[in-house]
Amino acid sequence: MSNWFFIALVAPFLWAIVNIADQYLISKYSEKEKEKSSGGLVLFSSFIGIFVAFFIWLIFGNIFNISSSDKILLFINGGLTIVWVIFYLYALEIEDVSSIAPWFLVSPIFGYIFGYIFLGETLNTLQLIGSLIVLFGAVIISINFEKEKKRFKKKMVIYMTFVCVILAISGVIFKYVTIDGNFWVSSFWEYFGLGIFGLLIYLFVPKYRKEFHFMNKMGGKKIFIVNIISEIMTMSGNLMTNFALLLAPVTMVFLVSSFQPAIVIILTLLGAKFFPHLIKENASSRILFPKIIAIIIMTLGSIFFFL
Repeated sequence: MSNWFFIALVAPFLWAIVNIADQYLISKYSEKEKEKSSGGLVLFSSFIGIFVAFFIWLIFGNIFNISSSDKILLFINGGLTIVWVIFYLYALEIEDVSSIAPWFLVSPIFGYIFGYIFLGETLNTLQLIGSLIVLFGAVIISINFEKEKKRFKKKMVIYMTFVCVILAISGVIFKYVTIDGNFWVSSFWEYFGLGIFGLLIYLFVPKYRKEFHFMNKMGGKKIFIVNIISEIMTMSGNLMTNFALLLAPVTMVFLVSSFQPAIVIILTLLGAKFFPHLIKENASSRILFPKIIAIIIMTLGSIFFFL
């Protein structure tokens, strides 16, 4: 098998580790007796965004070489990142990461819709079929099979639908601005916006400021370190994907990226077995089998996106 496959596979592997690290931070540092108590974690990522923006400026320069309107759009994109991360963290509070990660395969559906509306991109029959298949898998993974009386995970669905919609909007904005521009310049303004919006939230939203101080007291240094490593892994995954795109067709590279949910569930099962004090995962067949079926369905559906 060509080297491009292994290069492309690094990205979903790194992103899967980031998902699991997020779950670890939620389980260890959120106020478990309170729902929606993990939003303060986003401030750690936001403040790191300022440093990431600084290093991009230091290394690549020419960050002002875009129009004012593009700067504003990318700055707003940084704020949108905060919004989707908050909903993602709320979802992680109430569900396992192996149930949350597959939902990111739903995001391209909204991406196609917004791309069709705002960028003039077209939707073919296979993409529509793939969207329906992915949504069918999302319905399965949103059902609680733990008890005899099955229950629909309504809150998780609401949170992750918001996440996928905002991710799609963010992706369309980034593509619109960057399509003829510089990736790193666009990334600077997005990270800069992330940092500034995080600072505004810290100053004017007491709830998140209180949560931030609570988490900082509990393990601020460790949270910052995990977030820094996660950010490095996320950016490394993005770079690996971009490099793989130079070696193989776009379709094949993005197909490999769709393996991320499967990698998440494999890593969580291994982690729960060998590091149970760090990672929790219900491995009963009643829970695990429907989850695996749903992930397979959603992965197969995502294949249609790139045919």
